[in-house]
Amino acid sequence: MEAEDLASQWERLHLSKEESACFHVKQENINGDEKRDKYCMVGKALTEKGVNNEGFRITMSQIWRLEGWVTFKELGEQCFLIEFQKIRDKEKVLSGRPWFFDRHLLTMMEVDDKESIDALQFRFEPFWIQLHNLPLSVMTKGFGEQFAEAIGLVIRVDAEEDGRAWGRCLRVRVAVDLNKPLLRGKWLKLDDKQHWVAFKYERLQNFCFHCGVLNHKGKGCLRSHNAQQGDTQPSTQFGPWL
Repeated sequence: MEAEDLASQWERLHLSKEESACFHVKQENINGDEKRDKYCMVGKALTEKGVNNEGFRITMSQIWRLEGWVTFKELGEQCFLIEFQKIRDKEKVLSGRPWFFDRHLLTMMEVDDKESIDALQFRFEPFWIQLHNLPLSVMTKGFGEQFAEAIGLVIRVDAEEDGRAWGRCLRVRVAVDLNKPLLRGKWLKLDDKQHWVAFKYERLQNFCFHCGVLNHKGKGCLRSHNAQQGDTQPSTQFGPWL
């Protein structure tokens, strides 16, 4: 059950006097001089099937090639609490996203020890996106920052020191919303001419070809299910070409 569902359920209950009394935490009861959460993050594999815990631990440890140790604690629902010995190892993993396990996206969030694990919402994951068919005059850092806002929060534009990014495509790093369909492209009008700017997502693996979202595959797609209930076969508007 989602955290917001639990919260709304508790709001409808009639609490007793003892249940309503709020317990206040004293600062001296919080142990540890150094914040442990700085070394931790939570990772969730976006898969509709279970994850082999030992296989996950071994595979990700080998892929990341860390300097120090790393531990994995299962939290349920393909979710893990991941603790690193060294901060720079954690930063290396976060900056190297997206990561995949068995072709399923591993979405990650940093930990705040003042927040509940159940309250975490895995919604965004950074991707490098290639913008193809752009006129050379707009292949710049400034244009990339403005144009890519249609996709999501722009993290970085791959450009030279002078701001130019001339080449086969313009690369932008964007925090993609896992609950929204991937944008396949966007029309651009320069002077009197229109250009179709096609998007390609680097290191993109499994996602839903029916509705284009990253947080589920075909079996959990409501669009595909609703179409199958009718007379028409569901059409796939997305594919591996993205």
